[in-house]
Amino acid sequence: MGQMIDEEECEICIPFEQEWIFTYGDLVTLLLCFFILLFSMCKTDVEKSKRISDSFKSMPPGSPFIFSGQSSALDKASRELEQLEVPDDVSISASKAGVEVSFSKTVAFAQGSVILTEKAKGALIKMLPIIGQLQNYIEISGHTDESDANQKYPSNWELSVARASVIAAFLESKQIPAERIQVAGYGDSRPRFFPDTAYKRNLNRRVQIVLMPEDQTR
Repeated sequence: MGQMIDEEECEICIPFEQEWIFTYGDLVTLLLCFFILLFSMCKTDVEKSKRISDSFKSMPPGSPFIFSGQSSALDKASRELEQLEVPDDVSISASKAGVEVSFSKTVAFAQGSVILTEKAKGALIKMLPIIGQLQNYIEISGHTDESDANQKYPSNWELSVARASVIAAFLESKQIPAERIQVAGYGDSRPRFFPDTAYKRNLNRRVQIVLMPEDQTR
């Protein structure tokens, strides 16, 4: 009887030389689990990358606010300002310092004048809905060239401040809160180009309006 039991047990036993099948089965199972996990991770990465890519579609190429931690308000303002129809001598650019609107040559003020042109007023009025929806500080800076002169203002420092102040007053008259505005005048101390020609001097004569980032204070 004992011999018969031993024979039956041997019938369901796997010979010692074939026990590797257990290790092989475990390995195949582990590999299957590994590839399933890898596939699920790759699928998640693709979806995440697609979401990131979609979020950048509406941003302007080379936007300096990407990954900067700033809110999307300045990105939106920059895009909307760039889409406006403004005079050729009005340039709009974005940098880490904020969104800059520059009125160069005589588009804002005639040489030696502190009277804001109708052309500049029209451009500013178009920008008001975009500027007004923000809470960011606004820096307005005046820049003159060496040939600028006004009998009322004995120096280019005072002339540049006066021009910036005229635009500040205009914005305030259009319901932009005064506490958001700061004014600066640099005279001819910060030229963009070497003033060896009349054209370059005209480009140096400008007024800049900068929408400052949220973390910038006075």
